[in-house]
Amino acid sequence: MNTFTLIRRYSFSRFNRHRASSVKIALSFALSMAVLMIILAVMDMLQSSRFTLIRDIRSFDIIVEDASLADVSALYPGYTVFHYKEGYALLNGEAFNIRYVDDGYKGGVNVLFGSGSSLLVPYGFYMRMPSETVDFSTLTRRGGRSIPVNLSIVPSGVYYTALSGEFDNMHAFMPYEGAPADAKEYVAVKGTDDTSPLENAGFTSFRTWKESESTLYSAFALENIMMFMVLAILLVIVYVEIRGEVRIFLKNKKKERLELLIIGCTRGKTYFIFISSFLLILFSGLLLAIVLQEIGIVLFSHILRLLAGYHATMYIDYGLFFVVSIVFFIITAFTIFLALYKKDEKRSIMEVMHG
Repeated sequence: MNTFTLIRRYSFSRFNRHRASSVKIALSFALSMAVLMIILAVMDMLQSSRFTLIRDIRSFDIIVEDASLADVSALYPGYTVFHYKEGYALLNGEAFNIRYVDDGYKGGVNVLFGSGSSLLVPYGFYMRMPSETVDFSTLTRRGGRSIPVNLSIVPSGVYYTALSGEFDNMHAFMPYEGAPADAKEYVAVKGTDDTSPLENAGFTSFRTWKESESTLYSAFALENIMMFMVLAILLVIVYVEIRGEVRIFLKNKKKERLELLIIGCTRGKTYFIFISSFLLILFSGLLLAIVLQEIGIVLFSHILRLLAGYHATMYIDYGLFFVVSIVFFIITAFTIFLALYKKDEKRSIMEVMHG
């Protein structure tokens, strides 16, 4: 009987209900890995979708100051490039960031009704308006002095964005041509945060979305650290479980191990056979884990759409999955080797039989 046949036979032997024990080990490992990877996929999806919205609506991939639209567009062919201006104003006494935009603006603004021909206000603000006019108050500089400007404007339209109140409650839109002379002008780039073309061209006044959202990005970076700490704890829990299963496996396979020693099989080969037998069980668990986590991802996405109307695509990080699997295989093999070595160290076959 060749070595591979022995490995396969000892992995799922029918003798003394060993197969039931092996199936339990494989199922336990599969569930542990599937739950681990699904949790990480959900956390990654929530973080990625959050950053995607921020980069699409509030803080674009790159924002360039004191530059022309034509110059920046020439540096980023194939990417979305547009310009806008920003200023501040009070609308009915509430502080707003006013973005002055034209038809080329690609900031994820959805117009519910009307247009942006005069003043585009968020839906929440529109519902709070006591009348159909808005008291618009701002400051503009003339002759080196700040001059107050007070207007009564009838909003020309109402908008919303996917960031909802987080963005909408602080932003309103007006036509680009009507921006005051002292409004800050920006050119935005969407689709890449590579600033090397700007650096090579001599631009200095620019920032990426990470710099614009440094506080939030730091918070998410901390969340990543916490996520990996959770991952480490989960891995320790899974390892403790596997270690317990190793003891059960070796106890159930004591007779088979003694048979190999009695017929003259070297201890080294015996160790290899039983280590490989247990790893074959874990490998079966990994194959089952792939099936379970794919089913789990589909079910979770479907439930999320039904309960929260949240449309997002989640993916299992199979690179991480296989790295974790390989680490577990190596640690498990070493654990089995140590367990066998401690049982057999300086002991004869008869001592092992009656030990």
